[in-house]
Amino acid sequence: MKILYADRSDRNYVRCVNDVVYDTSKGIPLHLQMLYPQVPSELAEIRAAERDGRPKRELSEAEEKRSARSMPCIVYVQGSAWGKQDIYGTLPMLVDIARMGFVVASVEYRPVTMEPFPGFVMDVKAAIRFLKANADLYGIDPDRIAIWGCSSGGHTSLMVGSTGWTKEFDDDRYPEQDSSVAACVAYYGVAEFSRFWKDGPFPRPQLFDHILGKEAAKDPDNVARISPVTYIHPEQAYPPFLLIHGDMDQIVPFEQSEIMYGKLTECGHRADFYQVRGAGHGTAFWTKEVLDITGQFFKAYV
Repeated sequence: MKILYADRSDRNYVRCVNDVVYDTSKGIPLHLQMLYPQVPSELAEIRAAERDGRPKRELSEAEEKRSARSMPCIVYVQGSAWGKQDIYGTLPMLVDIARMGFVVASVEYRPVTMEPFPGFVMDVKAAIRFLKANADLYGIDPDRIAIWGCSSGGHTSLMVGSTGWTKEFDDDRYPEQDSSVAACVAYYGVAEFSRFWKDGPFPRPQLFDHILGKEAAKDPDNVARISPVTYIHPEQAYPPFLLIHGDMDQIVPFEQSEIMYGKLTECGHRADFYQVRGAGHGTAFWTKEVLDITGQFFKAYV
């Protein structure tokens, strides 16, 4: 007989709390898919009671103590070309970050076919405020929430990270909370859209009609409004940024992250930038090294 040893930290045990509704005010329910290294006892009992159709039971003292734990939270924005997301498809790719001790909340937003820009930015910011407003129930430290995304989700993350100082994209959902984050990670996201007016893989005006809507796309000022670099200034406060981009990306050129990194560092703000040699737009990109660097960044700042 061989002996195996238990790991009482349960660091490899990740649970999904699925389909948490953070908003219904815009006509459709918008959801969070939440990965937990340890589900708070209060939340677990509420979900179990709802599933079983029974009253919630009283928690023991030990369960209440476990439920009071506050964990750092990473809000993840899945790439979808700003369209409808496959909100379950990428969850397995996020498990490694949850195993590092973070709650990972994958956020659903309204696609631009339903609500053009800034709808998707406003939705993600509302989800952040929802988590802050309900931090006790979801076992989250409201001061330790970060944003992370890839592709169009990377662009959304950059928008969230660069606009914490302004209320421009905040609406009346959870108005008592703010949308600022402790850190921002963007994988291969667009930082500056004016480069796409004349060239690039996206035909104009379809790209801008798609994101902004046909009427708004007629105003060139809106191209600056959807560009995260527009909101970076020396005098404002920003979270630290981590930018990672493949050098063979044929969809969002590598220079997009170079532009964002240059603007941040020029203005004196904290930013780290990694090139993934030989990686395309998400292809050959999600390596152990990339996730390890992402996790270490979150551990340092969240």
